[in-house]
Amino acid sequence: MPTIQKRNPVSSANRAGHPLRGLSPGTEWRAPWSRLRGVVPTPSYNTTDIRSFFDQCASTGFLEQHGHPQRLLEYRLALVRSLARPRPSDVVLDLGCGNGHHLLALVPEVARGIGIDVSPGMIELAHARVRSSPWIDNLTFEVDDAEELKEIADQSIDLAICIGAFEHMLDKRAVLAGIHRVLKFGGRFFCLTPDADYVWYRSIAPVLGFATKHLSSDRMLTRDEFSALLDQAGFRRIRSVPWTFIPKGDVPSLVALLLTVLDAIGRHARLDSLRGGLALCAWKEAKPT
Repeated sequence: MPTIQKRNPVSSANRAGHPLRGLSPGTEWRAPWSRLRGVVPTPSYNTTDIRSFFDQCASTGFLEQHGHPQRLLEYRLALVRSLARPRPSDVVLDLGCGNGHHLLALVPEVARGIGIDVSPGMIELAHARVRSSPWIDNLTFEVDDAEELKEIADQSIDLAICIGAFEHMLDKRAVLAGIHRVLKFGGRFFCLTPDADYVWYRSIAPVLGFATKHLSSDRMLTRDEFSALLDQAGFRRIRSVPWTFIPKGDVPSLVALLLTVLDAIGRHARLDSLRGGLALCAWKEAKPT
């Protein structure tokens, strides 16, 4: 999904791993300093909470917050093309598709696009966008849970993509198992997600007391953690590269400037921990002969 516009962030108790006792799902808790300390997450305990959160985001229009929308879209799709190599014959599944803008931009290069999202509000936005698209006959958007993929047939997908949504998914093992099931033999899974080893998440934000989650259940992974989950799900030939991710919509402008400088240093010195993002592509093995 694209970046969330809503700003709702976390208490120090929640960052320390303690539950938010006494709060019903969807209720916000604000520390006295919260407006200066990043985004405080909305408490979330199950898929219903996550669906409600993104339905609320959809009601605001779900605008890009991390920079120029078209440049960011082109950059993300360039990463998809570089690692996953979409083909004209591909059926592409976009998990956590949000308002569908990544799939709408990619569909001219493939045979068919299917977008799924747990949020009916997001799917309504996607339907509204596709009505004016010349590729309307090649696109389908459905409400579905990435942990279940009830609407997707086994071995029906050539390429599955997940851009900015994996960190919000609760049962990541179930998601990867489902993706592996619906991919054809030799199919690929591509994911763009924040890197848990990013210096902002690992060191700077904790020192400054900045909260970094939009949902209390959000969980980012390191490269090694993600690769291990992919391996356990049966994926092979796992490739990964860093990419520039700066949470500009979540931090004050001076912090965003600092992270931009660190990213430039990271690109020059090849220090992945300064880049912010993790891009991975993994393959389902070809059918045994």
